[in-house]
Amino acid sequence: MMFSRFMPRGLLLVTTLVAALSAALSACGGGDDAASEPSRAQQTADKGVQQGLVGVAVMHVTPDEMDEGVAGVRKAGTDDPVRRDDWFLPGSNTKAMTASVAARVVERGTIAWTTTLAEALPDLAAGMREAYRTVTLEQLLNHRGGVMAFNNAKDVEAFTSYLQTLGNAQPDTLAGRQRLFAAWLLAQPSPDGVTPGRDFSYSNAGYALAGMMLEARTGLTFRELFDQEMARPLGLEVRWVRGDEAAINRPNGHSGAAGQSPEVVPPVSAQEAIWSEVIRPAGPDFAIRPTSYARWLRWHLLALKGQTTPLSSGYVQRLQQLQTNDYAMGWFATQSPEGRPMLAHTGQWAGFNSVAVVDRSGRSGSAALTNIVDSSSTEASWVVKLLQDAVFDMEAR
Repeated sequence: MMFSRFMPRGLLLVTTLVAALSAALSACGGGDDAASEPSRAQQTADKGVQQGLVGVAVMHVTPDEMDEGVAGVRKAGTDDPVRRDDWFLPGSNTKAMTASVAARVVERGTIAWTTTLAEALPDLAAGMREAYRTVTLEQLLNHRGGVMAFNNAKDVEAFTSYLQTLGNAQPDTLAGRQRLFAAWLLAQPSPDGVTPGRDFSYSNAGYALAGMMLEARTGLTFRELFDQEMARPLGLEVRWVRGDEAAINRPNGHSGAAGQSPEVVPPVSAQEAIWSEVIRPAGPDFAIRPTSYARWLRWHLLALKGQTTPLSSGYVQRLQQLQTNDYAMGWFATQSPEGRPMLAHTGQWAGFNSVAVVDRSGRSGSAALTNIVDSSSTEASWVVKLLQDAVFDMEAR
């Protein structure tokens, strides 16, 4: 089933700053030579494994310090421990990075927040439903594009059925698959009760369309844009992991119900993998090391405090203007249990879960990345709840 693993429940100054962050992150936190007393992040990671996680990385950052802890194993039933430089898949927590990439492209005038689907993708305009033609880049990044969600079996099966009608006539390039997917998607009706351009309706497909708009205006692939506008400027170690790639020398993804033995999530078929590439701007296939994810959060803290960072001012301003319970640029505006305004998001992909929170005053941020998802059919995920408790506990200290 195409995209079947992407069904999350919930949901020179710059060079100097990167160098300073790299040095600080290397020097701080619970390293292998840490004192005998485990750091708070390490204690939180250890507790998570005791509560059922296979492996986990926990990070807590302030503008000046970073605390990191890892615990558990890469694969259930083995003694191969999770390492601090392991690759984790954050899933939908990649969306904020995609939004940040878009903001940097907007900042240099290559595209505008108000650029519409019809303007950026004129070759698809004739086949679009009328309501989609005026949907803007910003609306897609804020989940107000009104297109299908593609985080549920119904949407995936509808597209799979369409592909079956094509037989061997399917495109053999990523660009061709993107165009076919977009053309099909923009001919489909919106979810019931959703008006494109107005109503919030979480959509992985909407982020795929945003990525295509950026590609069309820049002439670069999304991966090239991500490297140019995100990885290099922010000093992040990232990679892309296709769904059919075996987990070699990195954590395996797992699935399990609370209290039950976890099972390893196997690689998908090559056919499924090539179609998941189409929605990469929404989070599939993206991998990052915990220290780099901590660095990503710290850039937010510095920017929210008014410092100049590689993050676009337009991206930061939109986060600052969010009202509680609203969504923009890959983040929900919420509150901590103590009532502090926070940004938060969760992610799930290929047997991995993640939760991230950032204090909107720039005080601190926390994240937890794990290699297990809840396999039960209940709405509330025990894995996500455990991760949320962990990060908010770190924030409360």
